[in-house]
Amino acid sequence: MRVERIGEATLMLGDALELLPTLPKVDAVITDPPYDDMTHKGHLSCVTHHQGLGFDALTDDEFARICSLLVGKANRWVLMTCATSHALSAQRFESFVRLGIWVKPNGAPQFTGDRPGSGWEAVLILHRSGRKRWNGGGRHGVWIFPKTSGNHPTEKPVPLLSQWVRDFTDAGEMVLDPFMGSGSTGVAALQCGRRFIGIERDIAHFATACRRIEEAQRQMPLIPHEPIKPVQLELS
Repeated sequence: MRVERIGEATLMLGDALELLPTLPKVDAVITDPPYDDMTHKGHLSCVTHHQGLGFDALTDDEFARICSLLVGKANRWVLMTCATSHALSAQRFESFVRLGIWVKPNGAPQFTGDRPGSGWEAVLILHRSGRKRWNGGGRHGVWIFPKTSGNHPTEKPVPLLSQWVRDFTDAGEMVLDPFMGSGSTGVAALQCGRRFIGIERDIAHFATACRRIEEAQRQMPLIPHEPIKPVQLELS
């Protein structure tokens, strides 16, 4: 395992399922675990291999295990994009709160032309038992942001992630992304005045994440936010 500390971010090169039990509690999890649907087909050789999960797509049982681990680590919200089948099966979880959607105006069309294209991804919203609070008031769980590319095969746009960070966390809180990829969640967290822990197994994507988060950290003084609470991260 390799650990890089960059300002308010701690980045770990390693297997998420091995490292999660060693981490302290965080305030929220915002992540994009590997899954197989019409959106991600074609990228699976990149996505699943570097995360070391050992299968081509998460089964419902494997997905449930990951969700349970993440809810156990979060003081507040767990938010993730996921396959539609997993989103539906997750409604039986005690931690299930809501299904949201990310609408992609520039999503790929249905190239066969024989049926409608998808143009959206499921967003699973979980929370441990107890009182819930978010910053979105009465807004719907629908986020409309164009998709982006260039850093990772299944990259999520920083503006979308920034909105999730603002909606589901408060200034100074700790955000975890155990399937960090190229670090977009970390960039969003720092830009919004949060702290960040990220885990990534693929060394090339890890290097990209380090570069992008270093750049975001340098730009932080230009971005007004409330003071960040100090934290000492100790891995067991």
